[in-house]
Amino acid sequence: MSLDHKIVKFYAKNKNTDLYLKAIPGHFITNHSHINYFMELTSMKTVYREAKAVADVLSRKYKNNIPVDTILCMDGTEVIGTLLAGMLVDSHLGRGLNAKKEVAIVTPEQNANTSQLIFRDNYKSLIQNRDCIVLMASITTGYTVHKAIETIQFYGGVPRGVSSIFSNISQMDGVQIDSIFDVSSLPDYRSYDYTNCPYCKQGVPVDALVNRNGYSML
Repeated sequence: MSLDHKIVKFYAKNKNTDLYLKAIPGHFITNHSHINYFMELTSMKTVYREAKAVADVLSRKYKNNIPVDTILCMDGTEVIGTLLAGMLVDSHLGRGLNAKKEVAIVTPEQNANTSQLIFRDNYKSLIQNRDCIVLMASITTGYTVHKAIETIQFYGGVPRGVSSIFSNISQMDGVQIDSIFDVSSLPDYRSYDYTNCPYCKQGVPVDALVNRNGYSML
């Protein structure tokens, strides 16, 4: 069974792009909250043309204004991260703040016992003393973003920005979050603490459990 038949489409405002957000309304549980929409971002993360379009929009923030040495990919955004790095460093005229640089694309491990994000010793040099950005698919509470920024700082890097396809918040730990879609694109989007979810209080069944990999129906 699938929830795909319930997909609704939302377009980005003021981003000069034809990309649209596919969202599924319902009652969903994440690791940190209950939400009323699941963002169906699979094709944006995996299909070349869509991932390239995402990278193109996100690259505009960094091309001329913000130095980038390392892209920290979360939520399975490695394809977007690779395309984003290419757009930052490839320049026929050698223009742009990051043109012709060597930008690394890395993904931290998550400690199964503590949920901490870690890098092995052979990856530390790609973080230490380097300008880093965090790349996410969807940001709900900001908990994962906080851990990513904390991890960059722990390994001696400098967090220069956070980019995401969708974000429910605009900044975390003093770092601005740049997203293609936000709550202005989806004004009735809501995120609730699990102890204060109105759907649960009303006895509305949970549709699915969701995480970075997708959803599992109940």
